[in-house]
Amino acid sequence: MFRHFEEELNVIKSQKLYRQRSTVKDKKIFCSNDYLGMAKNEEIVDYVTQHLRKINTIGATGSSLVSGYTEYHEKLEHILSKFKDKEDCIVFASGYCTNIGLLQALGDEKDAFYSDKLNHASIIDGIKLSKASKYIYRHSNMEELFGLLEKTRKNHRRAYIVSDSVFSMEGDIAKLKELVEISKTFEAYLILDEAHASATVGKGIFDFYGLLPEENVILMGTLSKAIGSQGGFVCADKIVIDYLVNKARSYIFSTALGLPMVLSSIRALELITANLNMYTKALRQRTKTILNIVKERGFETKDDCNSPIIPIRIGKEDEATALKDKLLEKNIFIQAIRYPTVPKNKAILRLTSSLSYTEEDMNCLHMALKSL
Repeated sequence: MFRHFEEELNVIKSQKLYRQRSTVKDKKIFCSNDYLGMAKNEEIVDYVTQHLRKINTIGATGSSLVSGYTEYHEKLEHILSKFKDKEDCIVFASGYCTNIGLLQALGDEKDAFYSDKLNHASIIDGIKLSKASKYIYRHSNMEELFGLLEKTRKNHRRAYIVSDSVFSMEGDIAKLKELVEISKTFEAYLILDEAHASATVGKGIFDFYGLLPEENVILMGTLSKAIGSQGGFVCADKIVIDYLVNKARSYIFSTALGLPMVLSSIRALELITANLNMYTKALRQRTKTILNIVKERGFETKDDCNSPIIPIRIGKEDEATALKDKLLEKNIFIQAIRYPTVPKNKAILRLTSSLSYTEEDMNCLHMALKSL
């Protein structure tokens, strides 16, 4: 009965792309997105525990439009909108649900999305669900983006330019000034995925470039990276948020984010807001140290330490997997990232920087890479 599944899995195995879930136990993890160490912050754990005992509730118990929207959800949205310098905010149950709901709600057959080739899978899937036209431009190629809009903008009612702020695999930062200028030239909305930019390069990409988001900018983000919790959000003008409340299906038909995640996000954002400059400066220094270790061992990687994502570029899928396994023998876990997450024969080990690493952790990383 299941022979066709087995056949397809065998093809995946032959291409060295087979994936398995594994419990990482007693290993030093150097590929998580907990960039500021908030997921392990004792003060946050205490804050969540105290509040949960007081309110005596864990689950949201319903969708946000039924019974799941609490005063804590509202408080989190207020903190996020202020943090992102936008008028209003809406919180989703996950980052994937956020992009799915956002893009599905904003676009239809009369509209068009202009998307960077290296955008996250959730953006790709959200555009598909919208049924809008899509145009893919080569990674950060602003000339190609301009040309696509010049040729096709007149054919569509609304246009949306969509880009990661910090790209999740390579760790490079989008060309914000050019994106803003092009969006204005063609009367397009600019949607930026801040998942890996929030609280790592400043408050986000606008803070990194010393700018403030304008009216046509819609900011998406997650609570599961530097904020150390779970969930996703959109910050935009109030009219856009009201529209999403009424049109985003992954918001309307999903149970609201659980209260432990809401509470941990609130406290993490309070800590981040109060210490942002200290955190981002320390993270940048930690990234620089790790980059130097990687380069000393002769690995190909990126040149700057602007974001905490450090790709170790390997190329062949089986070689990346082999290196991952060798590092596991040294008690170090760095995941091998392969197609379709990255292009074929462009496999990487996705190393990340985090303030949670101890001096012992850093020494272990250095010795493990040195031994390869």
